[in-house]
Amino acid sequence: MSKTPEMKAPPPPAAPAPANGTVCVLGPTLHFKGELYGEEDLEFQGQLEGSIEHTRSLSIGKEGGVTGNIKAKFVIVEGRVDGDIHASESVSVRQSAKVKGNIFAPRVGIADGANFSGSIDMSHKAASVSSKPQATLSDPAAERLLTKVG
Repeated sequence: MSKTPEMKAPPPPAAPAPANGTVCVLGPTLHFKGELYGEEDLEFQGQLEGSIEHTRSLSIGKEGGVTGNIKAKFVIVEGRVDGDIHASESVSVRQSAKVKGNIFAPRVGIADGANFSGSIDMSHKAASVSSKPQATLSDPAAERLLTKVG
């Protein structure tokens, strides 16, 4: 008996590691209602009924759930999101994720097995998170981060 090689989808894009190596973690026992805003890398494992606006990397962990819209530079979803996701750089929907909403980002990765219901808009204009100038690929620091991902 011969085994045929198993075909796997390429891994979804990952957010670059934080420059200072620290990530804020909000644990699974935390429940929020309202708006969450931040300017540091965040791993969210709790439950939120409201919106998140973040200027950096945001990860919704396997135990995390958001009912509302998300805006961030990089978004990684491993848990549940019921709402639209806007990212200025990329969105990665992992295998364990359940996303019900639209995704607006220039780069989107959806892992095999992820549960996604919505539409995807990868036009640059739709992906804009804020009116602040964004780093471009000509920025050496941004270019190094993006090349380490692949």
